[in-house]
This record gives sequence, C-alpha cells and structure tokens, in this order.
Amino acid sequence: MNTIIKVIDRLFTKLEINNLGSSHKYRAACLIIEDALRKGSIIPGVTTVIEKTGGNFGFGLIAACHPYGIPVELVVGLGFSQAKRDLLECVGAQLIGKHLLLSGVSPKDVVSVHLENQVQLGKSYYYTDQFNNPIGIDAHRYQTASELACQLIDAGVGNKLLFVGCAGTGASFTGITLGLKEYGFDVSTVLVEPFGCDSKEGLFTDHRFEGMAVGVSPPFLDWSLVDRRSQVEHTEMLTAQGWFHQLTGIYIGYTAAACVSVAQRLISLPEYADTTCITIAYDAGFWYQN
Repeated sequence: MNTIIKVIDRLFTKLEINNLGSSHKYRAACLIIEDALRKGSIIPGVTTVIEKTGGNFGFGLIAACHPYGIPVELVVGLGFSQAKRDLLECVGAQLIGKHLLLSGVSPKDVVSVHLENQVQLGKSYYYTDQFNNPIGIDAHRYQTASELACQLIDAGVGNKLLFVGCAGTGASFTGITLGLKEYGFDVSTVLVEPFGCDSKEGLFTDHRFEGMAVGVSPPFLDWSLVDRRSQVEHTEMLTAQGWFHQLTGIYIGYTAAACVSVAQRLISLPEYADTTCITIAYDAGFWYQN
C-alpha cells in the first residue's frame, strides 16, 4: 500500500507518487488493461493501446502494458510539459500525431484519425478512452479509498474528514469520496481548481495545473459529492509546494501542491477544528517546468 504521511497536525497526504508509473493514474490504467485482457479486447502480440493523455495516464499505461508486451501509442497535447513528453518516449511509448497537433487538430481528433485508418497503418488498436471509461472510478473507490481508510484508522484519526482534491476526469475524486463514505467516515469535500476556472460551468483559462480543469467538464465527477470549491493562484501553489518539501522532503507536483495550498487555508478554520484533512500526492514535481 502507498503510505500516508502526517504533514502537520490534522493534515495527512497519501503518496500516490509511489505507484508504478509514479502517479495515481496507474490504478485506473492497470484496471482498464486487465479488464480488456480478460474480455479479449486486447490480445498481446496483436493489439496496440492508444490514448490521448497529458502524461500521467500514459506512464500508468506503459507500466500496466509492459508485463504483457503490449505497445503503447500516445497523443499528448502540445501544451503539456516537454519534459513529460520526452520521458514518455524514453520509457517506451510512441508519441503520435505531432504533425496533426501542430496543424491545429485536437488530441481527440488525432486519436479518431488513427482509429479510422488503423488497417492502413497496419495496427489493431484498443482505445482505453480514460474520459469515457468508468472503470477509473472503481480503481479509486475499491483500491485507493480502501487503502486510505485502513491507513487513517491505523493512524487513529477521528471520524470527520475533509478531502481536498481536484478533477481531470473526476474518477479519483468521486471514487475516493464514495469509498471513504462506505467505510463509515463523515466526509466533507473541497474541489480545487486553478484561478479563473469553473469546470461545472465549462469555463477554463490557460493555466499550468496539469491534471485539473483540463478543458472539459469532468465526466466522472459526481457534483453532489462536492461540498465546496476553491481556486488557487499559480504563486500560491508554488509556495505550498516549497512548504511541503521543506516539511517532508517530498517534491510533489502542481495539482497536489494546489490541493495542499487549499488545505492549509481551511484546516485553521473553526468549522474544521475537529476534522482531519486529507490530500493526495497525485504525482511528483520534477517534470513540471516553471
């Protein structure tokens, strides 16, 4: 199990950066691949996995596919970190469609072009389609949340929790919240977004918080589970990232640091005086270019 650490009194972080692929996305990637293998949708030696991803889900797919010898082709939007793009290729993925992306074609449409022309390309693709694949919710509901609940019980925390998280697909936010509630915790939640973004209303601005407010309303986010929302400036996130590193020696990524920034604000409020705050270290910060 990926451990939780006590950052300060009543603030805990679960280190999902310790997963294979170095992020929480490995859980969904692994479950999706295992499900497709079981159903025969993926045949090792025949099938190539294809996905559009900003990085973390791609690393998860590479780790999940490698034991079966399944090649992975990824469409990575040009706005994402070049460091991530380079590393994805270094660890085994083939990045495809760059010329189409440069001409203005969206990552989704690049995938569609490849799927439509797979026979001519000599491919047999399986599209994991993380934004339309609900298996991701199960990965976090029955794995992440289950581990986290047991770890919190072992740590002796009280019943009242404040989960501060973010949403790309919304699968982790929804799955973790549902899972913790099913373990009997009294869970309140906060959805963190970059300053100027409102995912519910479909309002997005340019930002550097890869993995949240990704340009579409999170398809798997159950909005009835969101108790409050909070926005974070880039400079606030950087301050929280440095603070977390000084206390723990762990250099978390931008989305994780944004959630820590909000947790810092809220934990001192009187309404949360008897509440334990939980954040997720979704990934590490080394490949984010400031």
